Amino acid sequence: MLKVPTYVADSPIGGLGVFAGRDIEEGELIWEFHPKTVWILTQQEVEALPERLRVLIHTYSYLFEEQWYFCVDNSRFMNHSDHANTLEDKTGVSGSSNPAGRDRAVRKILKDEELTCNYKEFDQHWQTKLS
Repeated sequence: MLKVPTYVADSPIGGLGVFAGRDIEEGELIWEFHPKTVWILTQQEVEALPERLRVLIHTYSYLFEEQWYFCVDNSRFMNHSDHANTLEDKTGVSGSSNPAGRDRAVRKILKDEELTCNYKEFDQHWQTKLS
């Protein structure tokens, strides 16, 4: 769930993107997992959906350890950057990346700047999305 005000608009990266509704300070919490705002689906559940919904899930979700994570807030519009301005906060997390975590600003993000993340860090479907 996004913890900062955002809005969705056309993105220079491609398609739609999510943009900061106000200045965000370096280190500020941007997103935090909340079970009511992320649908977690198995591959079998996704394949049982009508094609239009499968396309939606494959476009706006991320795949982690055989489960699809679909965020129902504006965070599903966050685009990829190799130099993302958000990063997973691994404080207190041991082992591999955990999709049920939180993300922070890696630097000050100005109002109206697009929020980005690095798909390669958590989405096993990133190559398909970026091709």
